[in-house]
Amino acid sequence: MRSKNSKKFYFSQTWTHMAWRRPEVEVVRDYLVLMKPKVIWLLILSSLIGYVVAASPNISWAKIAELAVVGLLSTGGSAAFNQYWERDIDAKMGRTSGRPLPSGRLRPGAALAYSLALSLSGLALSWIWLGPSATAAVAAGWLFYSVVYTILLKRRHWSNILWGGFAGNAAYLSGWLATRPMTLEAFLESMAIYVWIPAHIWSLAYVYRDEYREAGVPMLTAVLPEDRAVSLIAALDAASAAYMWALAYAFNGLLGAAVMAPVAVAALMLGISALRERSDRAFWRVFKISSPLLTFFFIALLV
Repeated sequence: MRSKNSKKFYFSQTWTHMAWRRPEVEVVRDYLVLMKPKVIWLLILSSLIGYVVAASPNISWAKIAELAVVGLLSTGGSAAFNQYWERDIDAKMGRTSGRPLPSGRLRPGAALAYSLALSLSGLALSWIWLGPSATAAVAAGWLFYSVVYTILLKRRHWSNILWGGFAGNAAYLSGWLATRPMTLEAFLESMAIYVWIPAHIWSLAYVYRDEYREAGVPMLTAVLPEDRAVSLIAALDAASAAYMWALAYAFNGLLGAAVMAPVAVAALMLGISALRERSDRAFWRVFKISSPLLTFFFIALLV
């Protein structure tokens, strides 16, 4: 039986060990934050859905695991590179100033090396596991997000999202091309992600439009007059919901349309409400419904 003193010593040593371990845990967490896990999970899911739709009913769980790993590495690497490149912009915006790089918790050189290591690992594994066609899509997704959007257009032109949005197409097509050649169906389904991205991003950018202006980032909602920005986002939200519902009906009939209908109607109603209300709170609701909208579209494709 331990004495009181031995118990005190044990707990003291345990606490000291935990105190020493805590910084390591925080560093690991910061490196995970660089990958933007709250953002990239939908792109990874897009790749998996593209594969399942193309491969059904001959689905390989090993292939799904391979796509998940490749998607995590490639999209996580591009997200980390984005945070490295935009660390000065992030420092000027309240929404992003607490990220690992602008806050000084991680060194830029380490973040750059980390992003490139993730990205190259994802491309290498894609070539080995998925083949050249799927790897071309993975590489295209990385280039559209990291180079076209982040480096070339983010600081220069409001069309940054329109060009960067092709990374969403590439994510879906990487899964499809891992098992089948390109088809019109694959292209049309990938375009649902492309149409969805501007409504998703610009509804959030509208809420933070003043921060984008102060940081000198020409997001569309920061350069357009607010009444035009409101009308455009509401129209894009309606177009995105209608396009997804139409595809669900075209490829999966009444069952697909029925699955898609409730969330499509909800997105339309929130868009109309935002158009009338014209408030940050209304557009925050539009932003929050956009992820379920895409998720239900994927479900509609699968049923």
